[in-house]
Amino acid sequence: MNWCKRTNNFLEDKMNRQNRTVLQLKKRTGVRLGAIALGLTAVLLPSCAIDTSTEESAAESANVTTEEVTEDTSALVGQEITVRNMVENTVGDDSFLLETDAGELILVVNASGAPFERPAEDIPIQATGTVETFLVDDINQEYGLNLTNDLYADYESQPVIIAESIALAPNPEYFYNAPEEYFEGKAIAVEGDVRLLENTNNAFALFEEGWADDVGVLVIGVDSYYEGGAIEEGENVVATGVARQATEQLLRDANLGWDDNQLQEFLSRYENRPVIAADGVYPSAVDPAPGN
Repeated sequence: MNWCKRTNNFLEDKMNRQNRTVLQLKKRTGVRLGAIALGLTAVLLPSCAIDTSTEESAAESANVTTEEVTEDTSALVGQEITVRNMVENTVGDDSFLLETDAGELILVVNASGAPFERPAEDIPIQATGTVETFLVDDINQEYGLNLTNDLYADYESQPVIIAESIALAPNPEYFYNAPEEYFEGKAIAVEGDVRLLENTNNAFALFEEGWADDVGVLVIGVDSYYEGGAIEEGENVVATGVARQATEQLLRDANLGWDDNQLQEFLSRYENRPVIAADGVYPSAVDPAPGN
């Protein structure tokens, strides 16, 4: 199984995607990957794409930068965005600060319904939510929160992101090399470059340039979830979902189309490593966060 083989145009594709914005309006149409041949002889398909054309969702919009969030709040209020960066500080139990392109801090309020735990290590987070002008009483009433006036006085009338979802956002290499079960069961959002594999259903691999071992992160469960345009070899995407340890039963349940020999070969090479059980895949206009 040549799991690490790169396609000829991979680095060229990567270079063409440099200088992306650091904040993107959410693009959740994703992609349907139903008939893709991802295989576990794992020979990589050169420059191929899965054609599943549908109209783009009306929710898809142009990209903006984090600086624009602080400078032109009125134009973005009510719009849904996704931001990825290190947590600079926490504010109470329900909020944290992320740094913008301009070096300013923007408040992110957790309205996901799940407790926010700041990562113990330097792992970025990805937050998706709506841009609002922060008025503590209005935010409490609209989102059912209990933010205190004293704690949030400095942020009154400032731009804020009301986050409906928050996930850990390690890069592929960090995710792959994490201690066994470190991410198990946690919501994650991993940005990387797509590697299409032959003779496999319902999955693809994520890679990143500069990863010395570059064995890839397997993303499973994609067939059932996505509608949208084509996904291409080398495309920069974000896969969201839950981290799971790779086991024989998990891979069988994923209906990858692998026989027993292929399953065992993969597990021997991917021992004690996590995979991504996906619930979303969408094009990334967010550069990888610094740190991990």
